[in-house]
Amino acid sequence: MSTSGKHDNLILKEAAPDYKPAAGGDVDLELLKDNLTKTPWERMQANDDALNFAGSLRAAMEKRNAKLK
Repeated sequence: MSTSGKHDNLILKEAAPDYKPAAGGDVDLELLKDNLTKTPWERMQANDDALNFAGSLRAAMEKRNAKLK
């Protein structure tokens, strides 16, 4: 019994389902859709960049607050 066939070249992709707007518009659907077009690795890199940026902001605030004292 052979396992080769018409599904050998099947590539699985994340499906971006249709989203309904949240009540009050609390969710940025364009940002969500944009992130769903990225690979998991790209999303992890973007998250790492955001964490590094937040850390640099936190350090700058601590430095500024230390000068004020």
